[in-house]
Amino acid sequence: MRSPFLAAATALLLLVSAAAAQETAPARKNLSPLDDLGSHMLWSAFGWPLAFHVAGGAATYGLSMNGNDLTVARFAARQDQALFGPLFLPGMAAGTFFPVLVPGWLWFFHDEGETKNAGAVAIQATAIAFLYNNILKAATGRAHPDEEKNSRALSRDFKWGFGRRGVFYGWPSGHSMTNSALALSIASYRRDDPAIVAGCSLYAGYVATSMVLGAKGHAHWFSDAVAGTLMGASIGWSVGGAFRRAERGEADSSRVSLHPLLLGDAQGALLAARF
Repeated sequence: MRSPFLAAATALLLLVSAAAAQETAPARKNLSPLDDLGSHMLWSAFGWPLAFHVAGGAATYGLSMNGNDLTVARFAARQDQALFGPLFLPGMAAGTFFPVLVPGWLWFFHDEGETKNAGAVAIQATAIAFLYNNILKAATGRAHPDEEKNSRALSRDFKWGFGRRGVFYGWPSGHSMTNSALALSIASYRRDDPAIVAGCSLYAGYVATSMVLGAKGHAHWFSDAVAGTLMGASIGWSVGGAFRRAERGEADSSRVSLHPLLLGDAQGALLAARF
């Protein structure tokens, strides 16, 4: 597994930083992972990405109710791991470590320019996706596929409430959500480079596929990965676009902001949205 994993790691890191070598002018603004964090969190949940969050929920309902989740899980369970292991275990490993390694490498090991700024974008988008995913998992408690017990009832087994199955069992796929947020935030920030957009999109799709077909399908249902990808990609694209506009000094016509409000003895916060 080491060789494919290292190849995937090298390819992604080179892809993200390749265009930086061709820069002819410094970035207009140095970005920080904390820039407008509150507004980006709110917009990721209640702005246009909300449509993709709803679509992820609708897709999960349809795929589980129609038996598609069960069909895919049984297909994955039947596969010979001598073939499927080398294909998808690197994607599962990358999905576990890259959300930390890639943003950290971009941000901490570059002094300035678009590459360092891409790290700030990726750190924030990945953190937002990770937070939202853990909240959703704690609230849904969806059971994972099980090679020996897969059934339509198991594919519909949700434990609604908070923390009834912790944060490791649940919906949607955390690997799919965080990695699609990571990849699409960089793609959105560097959207002028088709190679980066295509490569980041393919990477997000590979991780999501690996979480469904790798390890004999034990990790996640198909709809977990679909929902996680839709949600994470929308968060990443939204955050990357907001950072891109901020760097260029462009007005953000869809900005949400949260401000402290102190009026005499009254304390609170003011939520403002500009459309």
